[in-house]
Amino acid sequence: MLPGQYFSHETAAHLFGVPLADDVRIDPVHVTVLTPRTPPRARGVIGHAIGAETLAVGTLRDKPVCSPADCWCQLAETLSFEDLVAAGDYLISGQATDAGREVPLCTFEVLSVASNRYARRKGAHLRRRALKATRFGVDSRPETHLRLLLVASGLAEPLIGHGVRVQNGRILHPDLVFEEFKIAFEYEGDGHRTDARQWRLDILRRQLLEAEGWHVIRVTSRDLYVDPEGFIRRVRDILARRARLAM
Repeated sequence: MLPGQYFSHETAAHLFGVPLADDVRIDPVHVTVLTPRTPPRARGVIGHAIGAETLAVGTLRDKPVCSPADCWCQLAETLSFEDLVAAGDYLISGQATDAGREVPLCTFEVLSVASNRYARRKGAHLRRRALKATRFGVDSRPETHLRLLLVASGLAEPLIGHGVRVQNGRILHPDLVFEEFKIAFEYEGDGHRTDARQWRLDILRRQLLEAEGWHVIRVTSRDLYVDPEGFIRRVRDILARRARLAM
């Protein structure tokens, strides 16, 4: 990297740990310079030039890189709506830990300011739409996709990480909930299936929630990416039954 060059776009996303689809390539490398400099041209490099009034930059592990918010704005040029929202959720949520959450890479307000700076660049409409759908407290890309699927299907937007008090005063935080109907959604990736300890914890969580009258819907990748229509029909059926019980 030469002075005045910064990693950007998908390359910056990879450095920041942004969850992307498996088919998003991390090569060639995306490198951005400030106008009027000429974008770099080299094998394995995609060069970009952005005005100083738009681009905010910094360093990450001593690597020159555009800011997390700029990275998100640039991803609007190539990502789907769902994945751009997932990237935004990740950037403003911070990693979940036993003690709470780590400091996020940026805030919603910073994303909003950056989106305004990029208003004249490609993907402006998608950025505005995705920004409105971005939420704090999300733990994974599939959880974002699940929330967006429920909303796109005409259902209410679920609460994220809502605390549910169970036995002995313990507080559990399902991925998503419809509080009115005491329905909890838990996304289960392959790690939930192959990790024996995680599998036992999942069973205990479900038992504790059900003991308090909650219905737990376990969601898999097939529900989201293979048969979302069938999954939504199942959710609607469960909602209807829960509504009748509440009458």
